[in-house]
Amino acid sequence: TYNKAEDTWTCPAGQTLHFRKESKETLGSGYEIRKRHYRSQSCEGCPLKEQCTKAEGNREVVVSLERLRYQSQAREILRSEERYALAVRRMTEPESVFGQLKNNRGFRRFLLRGMEKVTLEVGWLSLAHNLLKQAANDQKHRSAILQ
Repeated sequence: TYNKAEDTWTCPAGQTLHFRKESKETLGSGYEIRKRHYRSQSCEGCPLKEQCTKAEGNREVVVSLERLRYQSQAREILRSEERYALAVRRMTEPESVFGQLKNNRGFRRFLLRGMEKVTLEVGWLSLAHNLLKQAANDQKHRSAILQ
């Protein structure tokens, strides 16, 4: 758990991890992530060490405080019933379509490059998906009428 006032972390065994250094990581997109490194004084003889860390030395935690702040903001937003309902709806509506495109249709990557061409390709994929969905629905409807 994080103690904001003291800028320390506490491990499950109650050991305090103190701030050591700050580092920067630049992603391929150019976005820069600032990470803070915290380390415990000594994990020697700790009964929880096997569960806590795979490192031979002491436990170290590397975090992006900005990412933690964004996560807590997202949790706050999702706590309202209205926002939670929207998130649940999103999970069931478009996410299944992406899964079907990837698994059932074998779509793994775009063939074209550039925003305009990719937009066109997504349009064709969506059109094909919707036509196949409509055809299956029509087939099911015809079968029900014939029975």
